[in-house]
Amino acid sequence: MVTENYCFCELAPLYALDLLSEVERSWVEQQIAECPDLAEELTAYQSEVTAIPYSVPALPMAADLKDRLFGQLGLDNPSSERCPDPIVESYRAVRLQDLDWIAHTTTGVAIAIVHRDEIKRELVGFLRAEPGVHYPFHRHAAIEEIFMLEGDLVIGDEVYGTGDYIRSQPGSSHAPYTTGGCCFFFHTSMDDEYPELNAMSSC
Repeated sequence: MVTENYCFCELAPLYALDLLSEVERSWVEQQIAECPDLAEELTAYQSEVTAIPYSVPALPMAADLKDRLFGQLGLDNPSSERCPDPIVESYRAVRLQDLDWIAHTTTGVAIAIVHRDEIKRELVGFLRAEPGVHYPFHRHAAIEEIFMLEGDLVIGDEVYGTGDYIRSQPGSSHAPYTTGGCCFFFHTSMDDEYPELNAMSSC
């Protein structure tokens, strides 16, 4: 490759922009090695390059960009569900009598979901189980939190009762059961794994 026509002052800005071929980059680096003073010139170009993004005027974001993004992901835009009343949107309350209990796939178990977050993949709600119920073995995709409201819940060798708080770490697993029945508040992941249920559904 003929390099006689190369000029440092022409190639240095392109070097700073990372637009040179491997041969051209090597030539520039060789010139700096032979004449260290050229390093200051290159540094000046590199400083100018880092300032380029801040000198470009900000472009306005399309008003429907967020809606289109959520649409591409197949998700509902949470902001579109907000109530315009600032007093209402500051919190959400669910009365005990308004809990929507639905039967779980496990016989004797019912759950009431009070919050679902598709972005964070979180579920918040209540679970009640009849006496003798064994909940299926499952592995936690994220942190699971349980606050016991009544009854008993057996996890491993421990029995938990009213007022107890249980926090399971991501990757942990268990198959809890209740002797006399129970009810608890939970905060868990939508992506927990249930190997036994998956095996049954694939049959």
